[in-house]
Amino acid sequence: MPAENKLGVKNYFGYLVCDVANGLAFCVMSSYLSVYCSDILGISGGVISAIMIIARIWDGINDPIMGFLVQSKKPGKYGKYRPFILWGGYPLAISAVLVFARFTDNLTFNTIWVAVLYMVYGMLYTVVLVPYGSLASVMTTKDSERSVLSMCRSVGGGIGNLPTILFPIFVMTAGENSSQMDSGRLIIGMVIIAAAMAVLYTISFSFTRERIVVNDKAQKINFFSTLSSLIKNKAFVTMSIIGALVIAAQMYTSTVNLYLFKDYFENSAMNTVYTVISYTPMVLMIPFANTLIKKFGKKEICVAGLAVSAVSSLAVYLLHFSKADIYLFIAMAFLINCGVAFITLEIWSMAADIIDHQEWVSGRREEAANYAIFTFMRKIGQAIAALAPWFVSLAGYDSDKVGSGISQGETVLNGMYNIATLVPFIMYVIMLVLMAIYPLNKKTTDKMHAELDARRSEYKVEVV
Repeated sequence: MPAENKLGVKNYFGYLVCDVANGLAFCVMSSYLSVYCSDILGISGGVISAIMIIARIWDGINDPIMGFLVQSKKPGKYGKYRPFILWGGYPLAISAVLVFARFTDNLTFNTIWVAVLYMVYGMLYTVVLVPYGSLASVMTTKDSERSVLSMCRSVGGGIGNLPTILFPIFVMTAGENSSQMDSGRLIIGMVIIAAAMAVLYTISFSFTRERIVVNDKAQKINFFSTLSSLIKNKAFVTMSIIGALVIAAQMYTSTVNLYLFKDYFENSAMNTVYTVISYTPMVLMIPFANTLIKKFGKKEICVAGLAVSAVSSLAVYLLHFSKADIYLFIAMAFLINCGVAFITLEIWSMAADIIDHQEWVSGRREEAANYAIFTFMRKIGQAIAALAPWFVSLAGYDSDKVGSGISQGETVLNGMYNIATLVPFIMYVIMLVLMAIYPLNKKTTDKMHAELDARRSEYKVEVV
């Protein structure tokens, strides 16, 4: 088997910008859709959560189907996975705008419109996401390069969260205290985002390359045998649940903080500062990540980090910062995200590890099918995060008071604070326990990759 060529800066950049495009619309859907539905359309928190959960149930059907369809596709002129970046990316950008398009004040029509378009958006997101995630495994088999690709994806996703930094200033400008959503500015923002997504998907398609081709014999798969094998794989199951909880914690926090900053702290603009502070630890860790991996291992660093996040988030809940303590609340976000920064950076590299582990124990290479199931578990995490609007409503949040100058009330505000801080703590504790029992420590991972390198000469070829 010919030696693999090294990935270049152009390849890494192409992989990075695809997740920038994915993140631009995704973060708005995660953070602003519930507020748009409750405060602009007047949809109740329970109905909003129901729409999001039904969409995730549909994803449970859609994601595995997409994964197995992609897995069975033979590579064409532009590869096996790259074309989906364009096939799904352009329609995805359009659907992201349509979700927030408001044509009438009719509550029933608006509820159905949002529900249908949100599910269409989710399906198109899968069309891009499953092939995009699988692409890393055919760009390189080198662990160091996969780690860099994972960091590129995490950084790209972080850059894609730019709307969560700008939208509190650009969109949350209505009302007496300029903390309510301006729906006109929201749709303008989404049109700009859609245009940027189209450009970035084009760049990603042009700059990435597929180097590893698996022969036809190795690609023949059976849904039920693959699923049965994965369920028995402790590494795959454990990391898939962790992956679900990582995104659940991120999305849940992002959503409830919109309510928390505009109602509890009465300062929506500070949500921008909170977001910047949250991403700072991840940025600071990037230069040291590969060095830490080589010395300690991914699992070992994640265990230590999640312990820090769990303790810090518990402190935020118990201290119950007041409105005057907003800067302390934001400072604690730095500590919480110091702990979770490494797993955020390396989650996609670890996803590749568990897909490799499945190949190691089963002798079958099925990256798209395996990745689709891992992605499905991430959608379960999104479904958990979708409970945020319902939790806020359980605390007593009343959307009719929005823009009226009437406070939600001290009891409601304290309840909102509690659900905003206690739920993430519980998630971090569960992640910590799961990471502690995750079987792929440094020694096992190194052994696995060495044995796979020897095996793979039988079914892969260098194409670029």
